[in-house]
Amino acid sequence: MTVALRSPARGFTLVEVIIVIALVAVMAAVLSPMLMTSPIRALQAEARDVATTLRETRRLALARQSRQRFVVDTDSGRYGIASNTLSAALPDGMQAQLTTDESLLTNESTGSIDFFPDGSSSGGRVSLVMADRFLDVDVEWLTGRIRVREPH
Repeated sequence: MTVALRSPARGFTLVEVIIVIALVAVMAAVLSPMLMTSPIRALQAEARDVATTLRETRRLALARQSRQRFVVDTDSGRYGIASNTLSAALPDGMQAQLTTDESLLTNESTGSIDFFPDGSSSGGRVSLVMADRFLDVDVEWLTGRIRVREPH
């Protein structure tokens, strides 16, 4: 007499499938807000990029022992270091406003903030605006210190 052994069923039980679906739903609910772009996140990221470019301009002034210029064109939404041919562009829907000395304005939409060989600067501010949110990137004239802050 031959006895056939029955092999255990393969596959997933209904409970296991429901648990996996519930875990995926919880992960989607938690992660989706982090993955979606928001105006404030875009504004913060761009403010960090502007501050980094300003710091690089100051670093070049110190390293080369020569005046270096950070240029902003508010019409085209572009900014960068004048001695470099590359410049960055603001994301769609974001605008920049430049506050600087009148002598550093090239025209109605273009101006600059200068950094000097001793690390000081002409001072100024780049204000970024998107969806009624504002962030300022300030440059102190005496020390050349750069910081990002929310306007008061």
